Amino acid sequence: MRDPNRTNFFVLGMALSVTVALAFPVLRAQQDLPSQVLHYADMVLHNGKVLTADDKFTVAQAVAVRDGKFLAIGDSAAILKMAGPKTQKIDLQGKTLVPGFYDPHSGNLLGSVPAGGSALNWINDNTFQIGADTVDDLLRAIKQGVDQVKPGEWVFFGIVRDDAAYQLNRKLLDSVAPNNPMLICYDTTAGVVNSKALSVLPKDVKEGLFLDDKGEPTGQIRGWALGVLEMEALPYPDDKRLEEMIQLQKGVFEKINSLGVTTMGSRAWGLPLTIVSELYRRGELPLRVRLSHEMGRQNPQMERYLKRMGNFRDLGDDWLKIAGATSTVVDSNEGNAGMFTRSPKRQRLPGDAYGPFGQNKWALMFQEQDGWKKEFHNTVLLGQYGWNVTDMHIKGDAGVEMMVDAWDEINKTRPVKGRRFGMVHGLMRPPDLARRMANYDAVLSLAPLIGFMDKGSEQAIVIQYGADQMAQTHPIRSLIDLGLKPVLEVTNGLGLDPLGQRAKRLVVGQAAQGIEGGGMFGRAWKLYGAKWYMMNLEKFITRKNEATGKVWGPGERITRQEALWMGTRWASRFYGDEKTLGTIEPGKLADLVILGGDYMTVPEEDISEIPVMTVIVGGKISYERPSAQ
Repeated sequence: MRDPNRTNFFVLGMALSVTVALAFPVLRAQQDLPSQVLHYADMVLHNGKVLTADDKFTVAQAVAVRDGKFLAIGDSAAILKMAGPKTQKIDLQGKTLVPGFYDPHSGNLLGSVPAGGSALNWINDNTFQIGADTVDDLLRAIKQGVDQVKPGEWVFFGIVRDDAAYQLNRKLLDSVAPNNPMLICYDTTAGVVNSKALSVLPKDVKEGLFLDDKGEPTGQIRGWALGVLEMEALPYPDDKRLEEMIQLQKGVFEKINSLGVTTMGSRAWGLPLTIVSELYRRGELPLRVRLSHEMGRQNPQMERYLKRMGNFRDLGDDWLKIAGATSTVVDSNEGNAGMFTRSPKRQRLPGDAYGPFGQNKWALMFQEQDGWKKEFHNTVLLGQYGWNVTDMHIKGDAGVEMMVDAWDEINKTRPVKGRRFGMVHGLMRPPDLARRMANYDAVLSLAPLIGFMDKGSEQAIVIQYGADQMAQTHPIRSLIDLGLKPVLEVTNGLGLDPLGQRAKRLVVGQAAQGIEGGGMFGRAWKLYGAKWYMMNLEKFITRKNEATGKVWGPGERITRQEALWMGTRWASRFYGDEKTLGTIEPGKLADLVILGGDYMTVPEEDISEIPVMTVIVGGKISYERPSAQ
């Protein structure tokens, strides 16, 4: 039996040692202690307004950081006691300190799946944006582009989607480009090719290769066939080109980080994944990255891929992680009349190429009547093999319903709830579908389109879908009241594509309006730069359109507290990071943003004027506004 007196003596001795250590910190600091021994805070930020964004929305004055994590939060006097001789001290001077912003759907990866062709610059610089009002004018523009490249080189075109564009076929393209393989992209799942391009497609690829009445390829290529062409058959960049893309990607990440974003997510297939992982290996990522693997996108051999690759969901670390997988996106966008909706448009606009219910990409990918069921099955396979199906582009309510139906099917064999199945954009999320999503604890990200539509886009949506539907766009208040925790997406469409910007424009007639307009999204960096994130927070609080001044759906407004949660605490749930990111709490990763104003008290319409002063990732400064240095 242990001697109780010896135990008490040991406890007394330990207490005395602790007392001496605390009483003589200078003596302890002077000792050359091994790095493994407990040490002072590495950084202390004090004399500020710390919005922790925890579940109680606690407000403090100061925070201490050690080893890249939060050590303690409290008042300035208490936290400053944790500083030692080498501690970096930052006097906030009353500024607001918030958790690093978490953007789950950024879409700013170089070499991504083409939308309109511009992303194909990773192969070469022979990329053009074209548009014309007639087929003859289109062909003249195509020939003009082909004449600028060498025979045998690939040439790519992004095209304005209208009736003239959909009349192009293989034989017409052969007439102006007999010697160059050519791909013209309407969007991410549809395009048209010439005979030279068809010749590189594997012979066993049939689905999505459209045929005429004689069984000959028309040149129209969609869905699975287009996916194989783009991701498997096209040339891969050489080392010189790849290094160029790596450096350009680093610059894109740095710009996103300067907005206050410390974690971003995106979809990625092989090439962008290679680029990001190389920056990770070099230790040059300025922010954390979460990727949804696009192995399921436009893939005719889904089950074969799943069996060969296995499930590596959540593989990675705090900096880079494979967080889920995607199948093919479901619909298109409101700007081109492509949202897939349950109700027909009240009125179709001139040039509408998608019909009264918009674009169901799963259906348009295949020539047969029920072809959409094949992509539905692919989506179910992803979930049944244990992947969380996330980061899915869906805008219209019919698309939402189709996806939730897929979740129901997955749930018959594997539980969906708690696995972070997710959708992005969130224009139409009606109550009946929101309740079904809430049952699965789905993660939903939304971008405040209502705040940034130009006058023409605003009118177009009202004409097509009605003012009532416009007011119900992004129904955040309703989603929160149903128990969902919606997420803010901000940097998607910033216009940060240094490769895509090289695309040359050959556009004439009315089609020029479609390619030159683009709205505020796509030009956001050029228009607003560093103000962009704070502007997005503001728009979900005010629901006021920047261009017209109209307030759409005031009943769906949210509080400043909820808006900040959307960009931090709730956002961290999108890829399962809620235990390590999203709030300022001891033990979590020390990602922070210093704001140059009081987020909680400035007038609502001045939130966008609050500058991002300093960004901290893992306890280290990654960005400082020039005036803050």
